[in-house]
Amino acid sequence: MAQDQAQVTCPAGEYTQLTNADVTKITFQALVGAVEIRFTTDATPPAATLRGIVYRVTAERNEGELNRLISEMTNLVGADRVWAKPFDNSPAAVYVDHA
Repeated sequence: MAQDQAQVTCPAGEYTQLTNADVTKITFQALVGAVEIRFTTDATPPAATLRGIVYRVTAERNEGELNRLISEMTNLVGADRVWAKPFDNSPAAVYVDHA
């Protein structure tokens, strides 16, 4: 099942799955705060201590990716799940859309 233009809330200190199924492409954008993005090959979350690629909300824009192939964003072979964790101790929110 697709995440169809959903807003996902990410509690502080843990990774939240942005995908709800295996995906090859994703669109996402930070809506509130800053998030670290990581990828996995299954529904097991990354360890909370692992760092990711940071996307943030700035005065100029909300950072994200538009219709990107997962394989273009990571070297992890077989990656098909995307996770977000707030960059600091504040909750964050992410817009996500995938098929």
